[in-house]
Amino acid sequence: MLFSRAHHDALPWVALLLAATATAPLLVLRRSPLLGVGLVAAANAVFVVVSRLPWPPTAVLAWLLALGMCPLLVSQRQALIVLVGTEVAVLTAACLPVAVNARPWDAPITEALAVLLVWGAGQSLHSRRDWELRRIKDEAQLRALQERDALAQSRVGIARELHDVVAHHVSLIAVRAATARYQVADLPPDARAVFEEIAAQARTALDELRTVLGVLRTPDRTGPQAPQPSLADLPELVERMRIRGMRITVHTQGASRSLPDGVELCCYRVIQEALTNAARHAPGAAVGVDIDYGSDMAVQVQIRNALGEPGQRDRTPPGFGLIGMQERVTALGGELSAGPDQTGFQVRVRIPTVTIRCAS
Repeated sequence: MLFSRAHHDALPWVALLLAATATAPLLVLRRSPLLGVGLVAAANAVFVVVSRLPWPPTAVLAWLLALGMCPLLVSQRQALIVLVGTEVAVLTAACLPVAVNARPWDAPITEALAVLLVWGAGQSLHSRRDWELRRIKDEAQLRALQERDALAQSRVGIARELHDVVAHHVSLIAVRAATARYQVADLPPDARAVFEEIAAQARTALDELRTVLGVLRTPDRTGPQAPQPSLADLPELVERMRIRGMRITVHTQGASRSLPDGVELCCYRVIQEALTNAARHAPGAAVGVDIDYGSDMAVQVQIRNALGEPGQRDRTPPGFGLIGMQERVTALGGELSAGPDQTGFQVRVRIPTVTIRCAS
């Protein structure tokens, strides 16, 4: 029994003051949680010990509420102190003579169990909240590690692919320099020596490139062997995706022209990744690929897909394909923007096709 009867000799003003002290501090729990919980617990402890004072229902509810919120608002040590202090008050009340505490014998048991129940509920919520915060923190750390690993793998992959592009040009330099003396009649000895030095340096550069590629290889994988793709291979890519059920339209603006090999490779990989993402996250949606050759200084690519059927969308978390796109475009001095719009998802890329050199 939590409520005691009022006795004719109780001091009404004392009970009124205690009732205010047992409820009003709840208003400052957010600002001063320890002070609020401590005052509520202390004031209600007086009601528990001295049952001759009438214990109003509002004070009882405030008491239980404060005990339940205690583990959520204060430290574990402070919460345990409040719990022990409250239980000590209940046990003290059970040992007092009837003249001071005239409650039934089962009242302390009920009160002690009520204290443990509400405090335990608050402690359970506290533990669950801490577990959730730790889970969110761990997921964020894992995501950061995965992004860092994906970034490293993306950079290694880009380096492997660009190896072929760079090696091709360097090998051409070596061949042209080595054959210059046969193609140019009456080549002066000094010029011949220069061409021989260029050829030798080019061959050295090729050897160094092979060494770098060997470092980038993993034990179970080799470097790229097939020629790297370009925009000339785009129709084949689109046809493969159409076989998978995608609806793709390709539109070219401006006169198609030859671009630097690295730019061609970058554009192809960006389109490939965007189409793969569209097939995964928006199956059945129409996809438009626009390539703009209008500027002599840059090429622009836009891939835009509508939303897929709600029942067919892939609900798995997004991967790290955008990280690879960003790395490729940034390495060439370009710009990339990707994100949802009103009707779907859009990827826009602008890559310079010429290098502007400042006069020294």
